[in-house]
Amino acid sequence: MLEQLRQALDPALFWEYRTALLTGLVENLAIFIFSAVLATALAFAVGLARLSRSRLISGAATVYAEFFRNAPEYVLLVWVYYVLPILASRLLATKLGITPELASVLALGAAYSGFLSETVRAGFLSVPRGHSEAALALGMSRLTIALRIVAPQAIRRTLPEALNQFVSLFKATSMVSLITVEDIMYKVSMISIEEMRPLPLYTGAALLYCSITIIATQSVQRLTDRWRRRGWA
Repeated sequence: MLEQLRQALDPALFWEYRTALLTGLVENLAIFIFSAVLATALAFAVGLARLSRSRLISGAATVYAEFFRNAPEYVLLVWVYYVLPILASRLLATKLGITPELASVLALGAAYSGFLSETVRAGFLSVPRGHSEAALALGMSRLTIALRIVAPQAIRRTLPEALNQFVSLFKATSMVSLITVEDIMYKVSMISIEEMRPLPLYTGAALLYCSITIIATQSVQRLTDRWRRRGWA
């Protein structure tokens, strides 16, 4: 029995297909990078909109943030990949399609923009009002104050939590195989069907994901501790 278990967990199979699996991991990293860029851009727009004096703008931004903070990533992936092209085709009266990779970027980027927008809003609110008032007293314009006084401080205060959100975003890329993105989990599934030995492949993929996540989390924690000792966060 022990010998059968050893053979079932033999990591040699994972190593044998390392090239294909590494290609899948690169796909995960690419989706993560593009999703992070999209989420960051949307988060700043929505986070700043929530600080608007207009109730209509701040209310719409709040609804956006709350919706994407609470919508499951799996549901968003499926909806963007299957439903969004149908709606767009009917609205534009032409047949439109969307690639699994683009659907993954749009869905994950939108999902995590909801979380990041709250982080951005909190970062800007954490900047003492007295800094802006002092700059106004010196004759600086509001735009200059926003760009040179408020934004740098807010971004420094935002980064620690934002980096933790990016770690969570990378973990979420493990779901993109559900819409046929050829990431590492998709490769593992295909190889498992061919080899009929899923244990070493799925175990290896799990260990790889855990290793990357743990290294990223520890790096973020050390960086955050250093910022806090210097009074940056």
